[in-house]
Amino acid sequence: MAANIREVVVFIASPGDVSDEREAVRKAAESLNNSHSSVSTVRVRVTGWEHVQPEHERPQEVINELVDECDVFIGVLYKKWGSPTGQYDSGFEEEYERALERRKETGSPDIAIYFKHVEQDFLTDPGEQLQKVLRFQRRFQEEHSALYRDFSSIDDFKLRIYTYLNHLLISTRKHVDANAGSDGTVARTPQMSTEVTHLHNPDPARQEIASSLSAFSELATRGRTDSNLDLDRLLIIALAFQPEMVSVPMHALNRLYGRRTELHLSAMEYKTLIWTLAESYGSAAREAPNVATPAWYFLDARSESGHVDLLDMLVSLAFDGHEDFVIRCGALRLLSFIKAKPIQLWMSAREEGVSEASLVPSDPSMMEITPIERWEFHLNGADSTTLAIEYMAKVADIRDVPFIQELARRVESRAMRSRLLAISNYLSNDFDALMALSSSYVVSDSWEEAFLLEGVEHATDEKLLQLINARNVPLRLNLAAIAKISTRRALSSDEISQVLKRKNEQLTMAVFDAASRSETAEARIAVLEAIASLEDSDLVSEHKSRLLALTQKPEELRRLAADTHRVIDAWPALTLVESGESLAKEARSILDTDCASHMDIEELEGFGYKGAVLAYVRAKVRLAALDVLERLGDSHEEHDSDLQRVRAELQKRHISTREQAARILINRGAEEDAPAVLEVANKVRDPELISGAIKLGGIRLARQCLKSDDAQEATLGATALIECHDIGQRELQEILYSHHPAVRLRAVLEMRKRCNDEQLAEFIDTYRSRVNGYYYDVVAAIDRMLYAPLPLAEYSEADKI
Repeated sequence: MAANIREVVVFIASPGDVSDEREAVRKAAESLNNSHSSVSTVRVRVTGWEHVQPEHERPQEVINELVDECDVFIGVLYKKWGSPTGQYDSGFEEEYERALERRKETGSPDIAIYFKHVEQDFLTDPGEQLQKVLRFQRRFQEEHSALYRDFSSIDDFKLRIYTYLNHLLISTRKHVDANAGSDGTVARTPQMSTEVTHLHNPDPARQEIASSLSAFSELATRGRTDSNLDLDRLLIIALAFQPEMVSVPMHALNRLYGRRTELHLSAMEYKTLIWTLAESYGSAAREAPNVATPAWYFLDARSESGHVDLLDMLVSLAFDGHEDFVIRCGALRLLSFIKAKPIQLWMSAREEGVSEASLVPSDPSMMEITPIERWEFHLNGADSTTLAIEYMAKVADIRDVPFIQELARRVESRAMRSRLLAISNYLSNDFDALMALSSSYVVSDSWEEAFLLEGVEHATDEKLLQLINARNVPLRLNLAAIAKISTRRALSSDEISQVLKRKNEQLTMAVFDAASRSETAEARIAVLEAIASLEDSDLVSEHKSRLLALTQKPEELRRLAADTHRVIDAWPALTLVESGESLAKEARSILDTDCASHMDIEELEGFGYKGAVLAYVRAKVRLAALDVLERLGDSHEEHDSDLQRVRAELQKRHISTREQAARILINRGAEEDAPAVLEVANKVRDPELISGAIKLGGIRLARQCLKSDDAQEATLGATALIECHDIGQRELQEILYSHHPAVRLRAVLEMRKRCNDEQLAEFIDTYRSRVNGYYYDVVAAIDRMLYAPLPLAEYSEADKI
């Protein structure tokens, strides 16, 4: 072995039921050694009981020698515990206890234990071996004595072990590079740098740090101090000097923010604040840029040097092997929100000559790594890769296509490769190729869904059919594909059958709607053939009215509607094929007589239609009558009496008709209808209906809803006050003290529209001065709007519920 190679020895401990996992550790080590060979002299060497030769002494003693030599101890357990060794219950237990004892004495080895998920069937009657594994697992959960991870499958384990070993290589490399002497040797004890660097104007920061430390020193030596003991500043200084990064507590940061114009921060404090921001954004809900961390003022992120320094730190946190998952997620989200393309990650940024960071990088050796290598390390190992791909999808452009295609050839995960190629296809306007993404799992409101929705407009019929039948994508995509292909041609009976087999109401109705819109009989016939081929009596029963509308002429439907036993399906079918004006008189009669004008109630009762069954039959016909009234304009003579009919229907509170009645009233009703409509809207939890009810009720109801304990109702009440009633500045500012975060942030957005930067900056102090307290997220949101990089400062999704 070359003299300058540093080996990290990994020992695998496990019983015999995880052989695939043992092999996965070796393959991960081999793959990482190959990946890092061009930029690092550190290598991983894996050992285990397989490397032991038979001896005359106790066999376990020979294995223990490997345990004593390892730098890292990895244990893997599933259902087996192992056989006794003469001193312990199993070889695994003896190896682990030996490694743990050495760690307590010397600090080495690092210990990581992985538990494979055990199926519920085995847990019902675990047996002696599994019971011992479970006891050991509970011990870990209680003691937190080492890195402890669960995994569900061999693929899950491969990803986790690759991530762990990748971080191990990077952190060891940092240690080696930081302690290498001129002769290439490595110091055994890491040396912590105590140099304090400063940003922009160093003297004030140095003086403030010296003053804080001096006051503390005086307190420690004399028991008192005559100087101002700034405890919050002292805390951030202490956190900045720690070898491990730690976030600034939220209360302390908000107190410091109140004195922001008086403070000058050093580079170490600057990095601590970025870490704090990353943690805050990493913990926030998906796609939510509003957090409770007001720190942008301190970061000078809109100046060129400040922006580059920020990006340098975010890249390091997101891509350079930090263990903290939340921090990696937060850094990636910030890079996405800022829409940044730093030179460490993008060849196109290097070609543009984007400036490098003015701060000394936290790991200078990582600057030698090319952008594609940095992405490769991350996508082949880190467990935050989904956010990394989201970031790429948001900021990449056509110049990055060759880069992304090359990266796709280097990643190991098939799912990750398909997403990289999807981004490349989208940027290249190759929408047919993009549609292959529909074979993957696609999440609602994701970049994948947005790409596919755009791709629907350009895809071939073949690709649209694939998307129609995709079961692991949001329903919105299936519906968009049906709507698009229906504008080109009628779906065949076989194609419709595939849709109907899904037994999804929205998809089924989309097929019926497409057939109804078609000007030819071909589409209607295809639906009927598909239903006939399925021989699904439930499908026929549930959609009789739709089927009748497709198969019968209006005069035949009228004949059928005259039959008491057929009216429940025939009259709704008639409303689908005739205009509202032609059916208005009948619709009114149905509502006025509770269907007695169109069905013989006594006859139905004689056939057993009683109670809830009869109420359902009547409600179904009344619902069709309401649909007819909705299609009528506002200018007809019976407008007022029709509204009374709708109000009467709402009072019936029947589940089948109440929502439709409420929808008619929010468009045509009066203020007095609003409470009843709001009651229905809250029951069905429909934001559009709730908002309509509040607007119908006017400013008084909007103010009432603003005070609701329900966050959705309160937010919609605030929105109505802001958008419909143009409330004054004083009332708007009061809304900022609502106990609902969504309400406060909706008001902040309105403040941004009404105030210039100077007024907003002054308002922060006014808001914080309230005696009863204030909310951190309001201050943080205004801080973001005023001082964050513009893409993030102008982010307008904060008012989403």
